[in-house]
Amino acid sequence: MRLTQTQIQLVKDAVTRHFGATARVFLFGSRLDDARQGGDFDFYVETDMNDPATVIDRKLALLAQLHATPAFEGEKIDLIIKPALPGPYPPIYQVARREGVSL
Repeated sequence: MRLTQTQIQLVKDAVTRHFGATARVFLFGSRLDDARQGGDFDFYVETDMNDPATVIDRKLALLAQLHATPAFEGEKIDLIIKPALPGPYPPIYQVARREGVSL
């Protein structure tokens, strides 16, 4: 996994701050492969929040917080947020959850 301990802690703390202590965050995509270089950061977050407007606001705040840190400055970050709402959800949600590594 190509994520430093500092980056892991920053992500976990930021997710907790914006989505609560019960939220879970996973890394998926190219950053899981140690043999590769570059690539964006793909995070999948599960939350018990169920208000779409709140989820969007929190997602944007989370992205802003991460981009404001030296550890993620200038990096591309993709966030997939799965709220506590019935689907259907696009297939990427299943892929992210199945292949992701819990942080």
